[in-house]
Amino acid sequence: LEQGAEWHSQCRVRMSRLFAGVSPASTSRPVSTIVRAAMRGEASKDAARTIVLVGDVHGHATKLRRLFRNLRTRLGSKRLDKATVVFLGDLCDRGPDTKGVFEFIASELPEKHPAMDVRVLAGNHDFAMGCFVRATAGGVAADDWTNSRRPEPPLWRDDRGDTHVNMHLQGRRWGGTAEDSANAFESERTFHSYGVDAGDREKLLAALPEKHKALLASMEFVVEIDGVSDDDNPEVDALIAVHAGLESDVPVNEQLVALRTKVETTQWVEGLQGRANVLPAHPELPENVLVVSGHHGFVKLDKNRIILDGCAGHEDRPLTAVVLPERALVDDSS
Repeated sequence: LEQGAEWHSQCRVRMSRLFAGVSPASTSRPVSTIVRAAMRGEASKDAARTIVLVGDVHGHATKLRRLFRNLRTRLGSKRLDKATVVFLGDLCDRGPDTKGVFEFIASELPEKHPAMDVRVLAGNHDFAMGCFVRATAGGVAADDWTNSRRPEPPLWRDDRGDTHVNMHLQGRRWGGTAEDSANAFESERTFHSYGVDAGDREKLLAALPEKHKALLASMEFVVEIDGVSDDDNPEVDALIAVHAGLESDVPVNEQLVALRTKVETTQWVEGLQGRANVLPAHPELPENVLVVSGHHGFVKLDKNRIILDGCAGHEDRPLTAVVLPERALVDDSS
């Protein structure tokens, strides 16, 4: 994966780390004061900076290409070419062409827009696929694990060896198949987009281009950007993007440290998988911070919180982007 490692390194070099050096135990001052000081630090507000937030794509490559065509029409080539584009996660599953989505982001965007700064969040679907492909350890579960919230196929098991033994629970869920129950992630469509049968890890690995493996490995759990402008909220000068959101009852710095380092030792990563517990803006965050997520199946633009998941993998719903600073909504049909 030499090529993939280089691509991953380039992505990491571009990453803005607003909270570098701030740990949960670094000071006794209130966390909100720490966050405000770190974010206001040396950040310069550039009103001309364009940030494009892209909602959950879920395997809809055709919609994604139409969306970028419409973004070019709306913003103009020069502005789009220099934009920071943040994919909010869940690139795979549900839709018919995960392979095409990965190819667009890993190959077509860098070739057509070399000056574009592209950041890619891991959604819960992407995380699960990555755990399956990379056999990520941590968050393991017994073979007889069941989901108390919904029926699912049995966890994936390696019939040729013992790859499943230490594989993360989410990877085993993602690879599970059964005739009498649907996969919770609808991962069958991802397998089929690569021309392999659902659950066949060996053939999926053989079919995955190296750039697609590298893209999965490079996905971030949190994207932090300073120098942000928001015409609807002039106080905003910083953005935090997490696929599902930040847990409202857990200290914000504790979560950010875990998200930055991509802690994968728990069976459930709430920042990627949470629901009601991650919907509100975190109470410790100051007014200059805008928190952005996908995941939740709707679009809502509040003062300090944006939820952007209009498509949610459905064929009859548009794939939507939000453009900052003007908060313009652009979709694949507009």
